Amino acid sequence: MIQINRRIISFLIVILFGLLIYLVAWSSLFTVSGIQIVGTDQQSIRTASGISIGEKLARVEPRAVARELKKPLWVKEATVSRNWLTGKVTIEITPRTPIGIFKGHYIDKSGTIFDIPGVSQLALPVVEGLSTADGLAAIALFTQLPADFRSKVRMVSAMNVDRFQLTIEEGKRTVSLMWGSDSEMDVKIKVFEALIALKENSKISTVDVSAPHAPIVK
Repeated sequence: MIQINRRIISFLIVILFGLLIYLVAWSSLFTVSGIQIVGTDQQSIRTASGISIGEKLARVEPRAVARELKKPLWVKEATVSRNWLTGKVTIEITPRTPIGIFKGHYIDKSGTIFDIPGVSQLALPVVEGLSTADGLAAIALFTQLPADFRSKVRMVSAMNVDRFQLTIEEGKRTVSLMWGSDSEMDVKIKVFEALIALKENSKISTVDVSAPHAPIVK
């Protein structure tokens, strides 16, 4: 009798397990009822996820979908979760934060270069350099400049991480400022502003303050 009961119990477990698989994988009880996207307004995320309303919830693979969503470089992190009670799928996106424009593209603090689809160019420092390390060094220099002086800087070029050139908009003219290293910043600014204010320097196009105590104008 005990053995028969065990067989019955085992049979019922198999039946229940099969019923559960059917309900989860095939029944209309567990389907995607909605898709919520958090962290971005980019509608391309919904398309890239490949998830559609009415799809079987069990067939949504959160890790696989997240991997697909991280392919665009502007996406730093992506997580996907399913709510079995409501049928809602939540996609949470952490976008990269641009800190400058490098070679016509955005760059973040990690040195990753990327574009953000559908977003017009943001008001960020424009920097140039041979490598992303140069670009990040140029951004670091730009952010250290006093706000009033920084507002006149149109571009920071890095020949290397210790040698910079600034493009300055001074009134109606553009001046190339050979900056040198990022040392003696306050002295270099005072020397430049004093030189640019002199009447005899009204037509100069280049100022070299890399050695601020012995500046050169051209």
